[in-house]
Amino acid sequence: MQPDQTLAAIKTNFFSPDSAVAMAAADKLGEIGGDEVLNFLIQVLKSSNASQRNSAALALREIGDNRAAEPLWQEILNPQNRNQRATMVYALERLDCSQKLPELFDLLFYGSYEAQMYAGTILDEQVFEFSEADLHTIQSKWDDLRKRPEKCVDFELRKDDIQHFVEGFVSYLNN
Repeated sequence: MQPDQTLAAIKTNFFSPDSAVAMAAADKLGEIGGDEVLNFLIQVLKSSNASQRNSAALALREIGDNRAAEPLWQEILNPQNRNQRATMVYALERLDCSQKLPELFDLLFYGSYEAQMYAGTILDEQVFEFSEADLHTIQSKWDDLRKRPEKCVDFELRKDDIQHFVEGFVSYLNN
């Protein structure tokens, strides 16, 4: 780190109104990592500023520390972030989501197009622990969604992909 690039200066630059400066600071924090940076970025996830939240999420993705998973989930599930959570879901791709199968299906069913795509990537790439009750809940929500497709963004476009995921997991009920 250059003398003028102390951690404190990088954190200050993270909040710069100049988006190029702020993005460079977020990238640098992602490279640096460590407990202090992790804690700083987790705190930024709580910001009301979507751009800052997204930058923090991307830096946390770069760091890849599973301690960021639960704070990301908290903000993804925060109703105030409902329309601005795709980047946070994207950040989860590198983190352990093995205990979050129902939550990922909720994103797949009810999330924005981008959140659906990132949730699908996680469902494709990670291994999950789940109960029979989880699978019944997923099946029930899918049945309801097919009756009320207006609850899903681009249902007609996405229904075959979503059904593929549902069948892939619910098939465990038959075993």
